[in-house]
Amino acid sequence: MIKYFVPKSLKEATEILSQNDCYILAGGTDLMVQKHRSASLLPTFEKDVLFTNEIKELDYIKVDKEGVHVGSVTKYEKMLKSAQIPDIFRKTIEQIASPGIRNMATMAGNIGNASPAGDTLVPLNVFDAYLVLSSTRGERKVLVSDYIIGVRKTIREKDEIIKEIVIPNLDLEFDYEKVGSRKAESISKVSFLGAYKLEGNIIKDFRVAFGSVSIKVVRDKEVEKKYIGLTKEEFINRKEEIVSDYSKLISPITDHRSTKEYRQKVACNLLSRFIDNIK
Repeated sequence: MIKYFVPKSLKEATEILSQNDCYILAGGTDLMVQKHRSASLLPTFEKDVLFTNEIKELDYIKVDKEGVHVGSVTKYEKMLKSAQIPDIFRKTIEQIASPGIRNMATMAGNIGNASPAGDTLVPLNVFDAYLVLSSTRGERKVLVSDYIIGVRKTIREKDEIIKEIVIPNLDLEFDYEKVGSRKAESISKVSFLGAYKLEGNIIKDFRVAFGSVSIKVVRDKEVEKKYIGLTKEEFINRKEEIVSDYSKLISPITDHRSTKEYRQKVACNLLSRFIDNIK
């Protein structure tokens, strides 16, 4: 028989998880869709469910020298309205679903769902954001890029819960694009974030990430290092080489939303346009 838990504190939640293998559910905007059945039938869960909405201590946005700390039950709508959240994240969140969904959904849920189309995963990867995972054994930190290892696969131990997401400070220029079937309430066919920093005429930082074109977000720090230190002109003149490097990393699939050929072409075009627009 499936059990349902509604802890009031992080301590209570970790104690429950130490004794029970549970789905962790905040807003349920991803998990409930996965478990959906025909109309009038209740969703089917194969194991116990732990609801986190009542853990008020995990509903926060704080800033310190490490960056912005977002509690795991903090809703997207709260993030969207907070001046403490980096602009590029608010731009991303603004394109996620509808206000009704954003008032239920959380970034921790988007991470935990581990879908290649997760909208916030692209900026989280570019920022080298990390998670604080909590259990009765203590806490550990892990990069979001390391936490997700495949489609709906993570390295979370069954007794762990995401306590918070930490978004480091990053002073870069950004270009974010999401391509979907429509302008709003659409799952990404391709998402892209390019970031760079110019000092004088030199590329001092360069980061690129793609969503929905592989089993997880595509970002390659070794490729990025290859082009850091070039002059702006040298960088732009090597556009074809840069696009070719990333084209080799992208391995999209064909599904009901799009074809792999379309995704490949669009991803390369977005990168090409980003390079053209560096000022």
